[in-house]
Amino acid sequence: MTPSPLKYINDNIYSLYPEHRIVGFYLYDIHDEMVGRIQGLMVDPESYSPRYLVLTIGGFLFTDGKIILFPRDHYESLELGKVKTSWRRDSIQQSPSINDVQSLTMEREQVILGYYDLEPYWDITETNIIP
Repeated sequence: MTPSPLKYINDNIYSLYPEHRIVGFYLYDIHDEMVGRIQGLMVDPESYSPRYLVLTIGGFLFTDGKIILFPRDHYESLELGKVKTSWRRDSIQQSPSINDVQSLTMEREQVILGYYDLEPYWDITETNIIP
């Protein structure tokens, strides 16, 4: 198993662009229902560009919830404290989860990206653009 190159950020640090400082905001679905609070971001370690939101869904009292990575391609920040997606809440809740953000593997990322119909970011090649 290949470790993911991504870095976990659980605070709105200055290395993030202002529009990416959304830790602590809430994710809302297509029907404007709250999905969950954004616990952190998985970012590229060099550019600090977000690849995923980190959400913890469920859990009660002393039980841990389900950790979900939600891809950057499927959300946008609308206003202070609110991030919106065109996905339904139940679809996000049923997505593949991870056990620990620190032990994320590229193989697990492929499963998550496949669920959301996205190509792995490491497989995307630049197309030659003629000026």
